Amino acid sequence: MRRLTFIFLGIALVVFLAYSFTNAPTVHSEDCILISGKVISVKEGTSSNIQIRLENDSHYYYIDRGMEKGVNLEQLSTKVLNKTVTLYCPNRWTIVNPDGIVPQISKMEKGTSVVYSEF
Repeated sequence: MRRLTFIFLGIALVVFLAYSFTNAPTVHSEDCILISGKVISVKEGTSSNIQIRLENDSHYYYIDRGMEKGVNLEQLSTKVLNKTVTLYCPNRWTIVNPDGIVPQISKMEKGTSVVYSEF
């Protein structure tokens, strides 16, 4: 009986971890949390991601495969660096994001203009 318990717990742990480390599924704007802040850094990250940092925020937000999707890093920097933006990020709890904020940017707005969108 004890052996079955360990096997069950092991399988549950593997499923839980697999769920936690998968990319966020396709989301809609109503499934997102809105985060506003001043952009202090825009740079290329790993795997062709574009990494964005906001002032007074510990998260590293990113546009998934932004370089592959044709987002121009220099143009994006010119538009948003040292400006206040609103980020739409999936609201989904995972073991690596216990606050529920998945730092993958689904949409970015500067004022009323859309700078980037996956929608």
